[in-house]
This record gives sequence, C-alpha cells and structure tokens, in this order.
Amino acid sequence: MMKNSWKMRGFIVLCKAVRCRALGMVLGSTTLWGVVGASNGVLWAQVPKVAFVNSNTIRERFPDYQTAKQRLESLVADWKRQSEDQLSQIQTLEAEIQKKRLIWSEAELKDRELLLQKRRQDREEFIRKTFNSGGSFDTEAANLMRPVEAKIAAAIQEVAITENYDYVWDKSSQPLLYANPRFDVTAKVMDKLGLFTDDIKAKLNEAIDKIEREINKARQELSPSSIRRRLSRMAEDAKKVAEDTIKEAEKEFKDATKDLNLGQKQDTSKKVTPPPAPPQDSTKKEPPKK
Repeated sequence: MMKNSWKMRGFIVLCKAVRCRALGMVLGSTTLWGVVGASNGVLWAQVPKVAFVNSNTIRERFPDYQTAKQRLESLVADWKRQSEDQLSQIQTLEAEIQKKRLIWSEAELKDRELLLQKRRQDREEFIRKTFNSGGSFDTEAANLMRPVEAKIAAAIQEVAITENYDYVWDKSSQPLLYANPRFDVTAKVMDKLGLFTDDIKAKLNEAIDKIEREINKARQELSPSSIRRRLSRMAEDAKKVAEDTIKEAEKEFKDATKDLNLGQKQDTSKKVTPPPAPPQDSTKKEPPKK
C-alpha cells in the first residue's frame, strides 16, 4: 500500500510539472521556472523561451538578396529568350514544309520533317533541363541564394543566443495563427545585418502598446471593485425594471375596472313599490245576498 502511494505521488508531481511547462509555452513569457512540491522533494521544470521572425521582411531590405534576385531574374530572361528563339525556328520550318511540300522530292521532304522533329525534341529537352525540378533554375537559385540565407540564419542565431531564446519561429515559411509582437525579433536580426529598421520598430512598438492597453483594460474589468460596480448597476437596473412593471400592471388594472361599481353598497332607504293590481272584470255578477 505504501509503495503504490509513493507511485501515485510521483505521478501527480509529474503531471503538475507538465502542466506548468505547457502553461509557460502558451503564455509565451520569458524563461519560467516552475516549482512543484512533493512530499519529500522538489521538481523544477524549465519552459522554453520562444521568439519569431519574418524572414521575408528581412529579404526585402537586404541588398545581398536583391542582388542575387536580380541575377536570377536575368538568367530566367535569357532562358526564356532561348526558348522563344527555338519556337520561332520550329514555326518557320513548319511553314516552309507546308509551302514546299509539293516541290521537294521525297528525300528532301523527309529530311526537313526529321529536322523539325529534332528541333521540337531539343526545345522540350531544354525546357525540362532548365525549369523542371532539379534543373538549371534550381541550381542557380541555390548557388545565388545560399550565401544570403546563410547570413540571415547567422544573424538569427546570434540574436537567439544573445537574447537567450531556445527556439526562433519563421513566420514567413510557417504561418502562426497568433503571435505576441513582444516576441518579434525581426528588427533585431535586421540590426545585426545593418539594415534600416526605424519604421519597423515604430510599428512593432505601436502593436505592443495596443496589446498592453487591451491587457490593462481586461485587468480593470476583472478587478473585484469593477465586478462589484457592475453587479450593483445590474441590481439597480433589475429593481427599476421591476418597479416599472408593477406600475404598468396597476395602471392597466385601474383602466380595466374604472367602469365597474365594485364594492359599492345598495341604498336600502328606498321603499319598493308593489306592482299595480290587475283591473277587475265589471261584467262579472256578484253572488246573491242571503
């Protein structure tokens, strides 16, 4: 019995530690140490400190990224021109075959058709090797963007180590349903890269101030004094509604009974007049006297 009791206590302590850790992750607060007491021991649970960053915002203002992007766009434009030139040659050859089909010999016509088939295959092969997955576009993009991404990743890592963050979430690649702007380190990463961040910091501070106002408002609304005032106003409103209802009912009752003589006593001083006697028949003879 004693052995099972100690197992149950240990299980309760573990559950409390996990709950404390989960609460800290939900609140997104700074590093939180939860102390959970057991009968003969103390369990410490560290909650990770998490931040997030918007890498797209960094890339938009990073000159190295813009240079690599322009270079890649130039390569794409050249590839498209090559593809269009190949298509133009194919269309010209098709028109020539259609025009001179009856003039050429059978051997000449066959040569032109084989040439047309080869040019079509060459164009399809060029497009596949250039733009399909793993082609020239992907290779050049990786070569151009890899150094840029490495610099951004290094700046993020430096901020995470300096600010003692355990995890940094990229909002650009993994959207968040909600994120407290207090833990947005985008501007700090951009500072490490030497980028302009005044406007971003201003927007960030504005968002943080807005949340602080909402939190303070919620705290005031949930304070005991505020709850007492609201309950008092609700009681007064309910009392007023009840009084108005009673007054309205009394008024309706008076209006309904004003034409009735309820409760009035009858006047007994007046004598009741008997009904008149019926007229006698004069033709009827009186009985003879004895």
